[in-house]
Amino acid sequence: MTQRQEPDRASRTARTGIAAGMIGVAAIAGGSLVAAIAYKGTGGEAYNPTNHFVSELGELGVSQLAIAFNLGLMVGGIGFVLFMVALARSMGGRLRWAWGPIGVVAGIGGFFVGIFPMNELARHTTAAMTFFNLGWIAVGIASVDFVLRRDPRFPRPLAAVGALTVIAFIGFLRSIDSNTVSPAEVLAAPDHRPAFWIVPTLEWAVIAGILAWVFLTAWAWRRALRRGTTG
Repeated sequence: MTQRQEPDRASRTARTGIAAGMIGVAAIAGGSLVAAIAYKGTGGEAYNPTNHFVSELGELGVSQLAIAFNLGLMVGGIGFVLFMVALARSMGGRLRWAWGPIGVVAGIGGFFVGIFPMNELARHTTAAMTFFNLGWIAVGIASVDFVLRRDPRFPRPLAAVGALTVIAFIGFLRSIDSNTVSPAEVLAAPDHRPAFWIVPTLEWAVIAGILAWVFLTAWAWRRALRRGTTG
């Protein structure tokens, strides 16, 4: 293989990863926003991220634009898979063989959250918990890798965003564990909704954190590619 072919392959991998990450973020954010604006719950209430679960935006028969949210999750899940594969391929070292595959499985879980909305609660919960249980591990180890490897494409502040995201993940998972009912029951829409509920609030913090981490990592990668910076 020639020296020219290697940079070309690296550049294609980078461009694929950057595009997948940014498209995935845009799909989830856009689908969520559109569905939230149109949302009108069974009690006639507007959508509120401090007391409505994320997946309530995709509940068929309740969320008026559930299809937009669910499609956004499917596109976003695929985007996260491709982003993590490309990111792992672009970096050296052994840690990538840990966070890369874990991130892929987490992204597949996110994809299936869109396939199985809350109307199919058992399957939905399995898919969602796959994402939540593995997503923080992938982001956390990848962020540690950014610090240890000192890759000029990925500055250290990205690790701080990753750390905050991991904290949100762990907080959300702990809030679920603190309940005496099963995760499926916790994640179901309640009969009586409090004005402020910590569980969905933390769930939204997780989504905001991972979208920010992916977007900022992809943006830093894009800037480095334009400058011709390599790892």
